[in-house]
Amino acid sequence: MILVIAAFVSMIDRSVMPPLVPVIAADFGSPVDGIGLSLTVYAISYAALQLGWATLAARFGRVRILLASTVIGGIANLATALAYDALTYNVTRGLAGAAFSATITTVLIYYGDSLPIRQRAVATANLAAAISLGLAAGTVGAGAIAQWWGWRWVYVAVAVATLLLIAGLVRLEEPAGAARERLLPSLRRLARNRWAIAILVLTVIEGALLIGVFNYLAVALQATGASVLVAGAATAAFGAAVVTVSQLMRLVLGRWSAWMLLLLAGLAIIAAYIAVAVRISLPTVLAAAILLGLAWALGHTTMQTWMTDAVADGRAIGMSFFSISLFVGASLGAGAGNLAAGTHRFELLFALTTVAA
Repeated sequence: MILVIAAFVSMIDRSVMPPLVPVIAADFGSPVDGIGLSLTVYAISYAALQLGWATLAARFGRVRILLASTVIGGIANLATALAYDALTYNVTRGLAGAAFSATITTVLIYYGDSLPIRQRAVATANLAAAISLGLAAGTVGAGAIAQWWGWRWVYVAVAVATLLLIAGLVRLEEPAGAARERLLPSLRRLARNRWAIAILVLTVIEGALLIGVFNYLAVALQATGASVLVAGAATAAFGAAVVTVSQLMRLVLGRWSAWMLLLLAGLAIIAAYIAVAVRISLPTVLAAAILLGLAWALGHTTMQTWMTDAVADGRAIGMSFFSISLFVGASLGAGAGNLAAGTHRFELLFALTTVAA
């Protein structure tokens, strides 16, 4: 349970950011794209530190690294609450991304070390539910707190959540039979693993579509005059959809082919971005968020489970590259989104994203 809570908190840290971009920009007197850069910085730092955390986890143990990274994440959130301009905000958000980049990968490695593949599939579905709840709680909570008390209290709340998480993590035991992996041999095995490489390529695309560009749905909606609370609530439908679909997936796991799950995910992504490319409004953003949540639940959990099995001979390094690929894609998508925010060309962004999907 504590691993599920860790995933929940790490997703709150990421999901509070998109709705706050226009609010913080107005507070600092900065252009929207100056604060929107934090989404790209977060994604890049999240990707860049994956391999480092995985190497440390292989050497010192999964639990120690999870505990250390959570402590750093809490400190980064307190620092964010004290930021006084766009530069300090972006730097502290980058530090938070670097810290929480250890969480999901380490949880997946822990599951891979301690569960057989069928139980692992159920565990990753539960993990997807926790992630989606974190996404929903973060977007709604950020909107509510920012509108009623101010955006700085959002990051104070996240810091408090990390302190409570640390109290639970100190009681977590290291998984029995956890392998100590050496970096270079693991990298060589991964480079020769064509199945794993194929999954990583798909994951880059997924990250761009379902994280990077998705983050700008809230920003685009606020550009039409919607409040931060409304924008956060609308995009929180992503998390609600993931919760619902990931739990329903228990009924079809082992019955539906993986290609069918990915096909449905792809069609949902295309439909989502067509909706907002035609018109940006509360109904279309809400519909897009729901469809993208459906795609995440069907597609991401499928590839996540495949990857834990495909890199069984080097799971710590392999799963770190899975997260690297996801957030390399996220940084590319966020970079495109930030260009669109700076020029107010959101419809063009979503049209190009539809083509990519």
